Amino acid sequence: MFFWFLYRFGYIFANVLPLRFVYWIAERFADIHFFVSKKDRDAVAQNLSIVLDKEIKDCYGMARAVSRNFGLYLADFFRMLRFDKEIIKKKIRIEGLENIEQVFRQNRGSIALTCHIGNWELGGVAMAILGYKMSAVVLNHKHQNINEFFIGQRAKQGVDVITVDSIMKRCISALRGGRMLALVGDRDFTSTGITLDFFGVPTSIPKGPAVLSLKTDSPIIPVVCIRENRYNYKLIFEKPIEIKRAAGVSEADLVAKATKDLVPVMEKFIRTYPEQWLLFRRFWESPAGAVVI
Repeated sequence: MFFWFLYRFGYIFANVLPLRFVYWIAERFADIHFFVSKKDRDAVAQNLSIVLDKEIKDCYGMARAVSRNFGLYLADFFRMLRFDKEIIKKKIRIEGLENIEQVFRQNRGSIALTCHIGNWELGGVAMAILGYKMSAVVLNHKHQNINEFFIGQRAKQGVDVITVDSIMKRCISALRGGRMLALVGDRDFTSTGITLDFFGVPTSIPKGPAVLSLKTDSPIIPVVCIRENRYNYKLIFEKPIEIKRAAGVSEADLVAKATKDLVPVMEKFIRTYPEQWLLFRRFWESPAGAVVI
């Protein structure tokens, strides 16, 4: 219940105070968490050391920036119901919109593949507010009240929420219904992924995006919603990636190849914006070790 009240407290204050003050408070709480939680601080620094190929001790400054960006991410999530078309157009600059428009004109579904970077939640909500049919796969929170709060924030802005316990059937239905399906591809929550090098370390990469693309003939469109400055974002859609069946090539091989081709795209996002990669547990056990799933 403590965390539930903490989230409610954050939600109330985020919506009654001016945004500038909300951001200031969010960063102060983030700083407190950074200095108090050695486990999270060390995890972020270790993740960054592998991404940036630096010593862990040299990554704590950026780890603090990651913590602050997460505080701002939460502040915007709490204020999400305030967003409308006017605010979206003012706060978010969209690049590559033509890449999804051509798919929608063909009345096809598309898989919006992103990472835990920037504000992936806001990216999906922005597209829903702008009139696109959006679905998103989300992980259930272990606290029921908090889980309902998170789902409610998304659903009230027009995002169809798909939880991981009902993922395959509903995802296929969404894609065949011409919807855009948002997936995060930098963590394998199901332990059924394909082991590939991710920043030079063997890592279990989710194969779900490639499997869904193959089953529904829906292209994969890499996308990130990046904080461009303190108050504005940039939503970037890259060119669609099509997975086509080929004679003599098994479905498993097609999925493996497509998943491997997606790795450099995710690495590029994270390497370009490492201070916005918002993961607070050790992604890798050690620079030469196994992945923590």
